[in-house]
Amino acid sequence: MQPRFKDVEVNGRKFRIKKFSARVGSFMVVKLTAILAPMIAALKPNLKAISTEDVDLEDIDVTEIAGIVGHLGNIPEKDFAYIQDQALRVCYELLPAGPAQVLDDNGSFGVSDLEDDTVTIMTLTAHALGFNLTSFFQGSGLGGLVGGLISSRQD
Repeated sequence: MQPRFKDVEVNGRKFRIKKFSARVGSFMVVKLTAILAPMIAALKPNLKAISTEDVDLEDIDVTEIAGIVGHLGNIPEKDFAYIQDQALRVCYELLPAGPAQVLDDNGSFGVSDLEDDTVTIMTLTAHALGFNLTSFFQGSGLGGLVGGLISSRQD
C-alpha cells in the first residue's frame, strides 16, 4: 500500500504532502504527460534507466533539452495555475496547533508568509507533484526519470 502522505522540510518549515483525489490525480497525469512528453522524447536514449542516477549525462544533448524545457514557458498561465493550485491544496504546514492547509479551495493562503515566497511555493509544488504522480510511472522504466523531472531535492 502506498503512503498517504509525506512530510518534508522546506526552508526550516515542516510540511505534510497528502495524496490527490483520484479524479484530480488522473487529470494531472494526463496534463503533465502532455507537458513532459517532449522532454521524455529528448531523453529517449536513456529511457532504459531505472532511476535518475542511472542516466548517462554524456549521452544527453543539453542544448536540445534546454530548448525543450523552454517549451515549459509556453504553458498557458491558466494551466500552470491549475496545476500549482491543485498541488498546493494537498500541502499542509505542520504547526503546533495542528496542520494548516497551504492553499484553500478559494485560492487563499492558509498559512503566513508564503504569498511572496516563490522558492518555498515552487518547492512544495514540486514535492506534491512528485509524491502524487511518480508512482503512476512505476514499472514503465520512467518512474525515476519522471520523478527526477517533477520533484525537487532542495529541502
